[in-house]
Amino acid sequence: MTTFGLLYATPSVFESTRERSLLGLSVDQHRPVRFHAKVAKDVLPLRLALQALGQLIWHSDEWTSTWWGVLDPIITVHPDRVFFEAFSQDQSAYGMVIVDRECFEPEGEVACGTTNVDFTAWLWSALGELRTSRDTHLRVGAEGFEVRTEGAGGRFEQKVEVPDDWVRGFLQLQGGMAMPGTKLTVRPVDLLAAVRFLTFTKARVSPRALRYEFTPDQDARLVLEPWEQGVPLRGAVHGHTEPRTVRTWGRRRLRLLEPLLPYADSVDVYLKGRALPHFYSVHLGPRVRFVLGLSGWTANRWTGTAGMDLLLEPERDEALATRVLGLLRERFHASTEEVVQALGADKARVAAALAAQCATGRVMFDVEARRWRHRELFATPVDLGRMYPPDPRREEAERLTAAGQVVVTSEDVRETRKVRKLPTPEGPVLREVVHRDWVVHGSVGPQTAVELVLNDEDRLLFGKCGCEFFRENLMNHGPCAHLLALLRLAKTRRQERASSAAPSEAALDARRMEKAAKREDEDGGEALDGEDGDDDNR
Repeated sequence: MTTFGLLYATPSVFESTRERSLLGLSVDQHRPVRFHAKVAKDVLPLRLALQALGQLIWHSDEWTSTWWGVLDPIITVHPDRVFFEAFSQDQSAYGMVIVDRECFEPEGEVACGTTNVDFTAWLWSALGELRTSRDTHLRVGAEGFEVRTEGAGGRFEQKVEVPDDWVRGFLQLQGGMAMPGTKLTVRPVDLLAAVRFLTFTKARVSPRALRYEFTPDQDARLVLEPWEQGVPLRGAVHGHTEPRTVRTWGRRRLRLLEPLLPYADSVDVYLKGRALPHFYSVHLGPRVRFVLGLSGWTANRWTGTAGMDLLLEPERDEALATRVLGLLRERFHASTEEVVQALGADKARVAAALAAQCATGRVMFDVEARRWRHRELFATPVDLGRMYPPDPRREEAERLTAAGQVVVTSEDVRETRKVRKLPTPEGPVLREVVHRDWVVHGSVGPQTAVELVLNDEDRLLFGKCGCEFFRENLMNHGPCAHLLALLRLAKTRRQERASSAAPSEAALDARRMEKAAKREDEDGGEALDGEDGDDDNR
């Protein structure tokens, strides 16, 4: 567990009268930041974006299964932008509000930097009182606020304990923004159509992924599984010269965007690859954006950290890391090219050092501006030895891969098909849902008989190897280095296919026979159509 100590002079406040509204955010006194300003433009977009961030933090939903102490959001004040950031308790969603400084008329001295802000569920609810008809003021500071409620207020300190895997997940999800990938600009109405379909149509069977399909010289297309419901993304140019599909998970969390989409001008979608983070940047006018980052691999917890290994290891070149960090402290933000020019270093090494600083929480990547920014996520830098412990198995897997000693000798798709009744807005439909396991055999270094089986969500269901580590532990301590090396190669070779199809007559006959057999087993009890007790209703 990692403990964070936060010290506030008073709780944050929200005051509203007929003529004026004040949003006063108390910041951690260990890291004082000051920004007092009148919100001169975009009051409504700012309110909507902050409400969406509060929804991510405080909304109690079925995807949150574990309750830890809530780490207060992070605010970063830079000369050109103000950022609010938060990470959900279950490591599945990251939210960031980006506001251009053009929205504000500063009042008094501005002290730039990064700190935590007191942001309670009560304050989240009160944001709905912000109105464009009133003068709106934002006060961010460590000095505290006058609290007029009897018995409330006063200096207080809180200690929040969160698991180390939550911290590492926060670090790596942010670093994932800097990874190369595909960017799409989609119409809010198209994304809203997909969100509304998922909101009012529940899938009780897997697979439950969301696929982005790219065909050369055509707009991108969104497909919802298992219905195979296609949503054309009109005007979403992708630039791929060959057909490609990117499969993502975590689609339920797109509901966090639903209140924003009717007010949005456009949405930028950043896809990093199959089962890697993906990001949605909602443009609420020209000066306010809400960025939602989603992870689809929360089940892959082999290392006991965050299960989302993005290969963002801390940079071992300490001298270069120090120079990079010093430059960003001085300039607040810079592009990769500007850092290369200023330091006179190799571009590849600089890019690696910048990404590694994201993994340590000292730098963030502004995905909208495509610039690196100095942002100390925590008052005390994280313990890299604990956050990123050495992993001999992964290092050996990387060595074997780099040496060209990983070979796939056979690969096969094992399908299980079953007819299911799926709800749709037009009524129930019968679809033949397909579950696929990816069976791969290969040779890795001295091991010539390595085997693994992955399910639709890239979860390792079965592994086999002849090495000593596997013989002693099987899969009780995760896969051996040989399985990890084969796993990495196997994922790149996997092809995405449709998750369901119209049922054939043979499949319908098999379903009828199955239902008839169930009726006989129930001692003559007659099941109504659609109430046959199978997985449709689990």
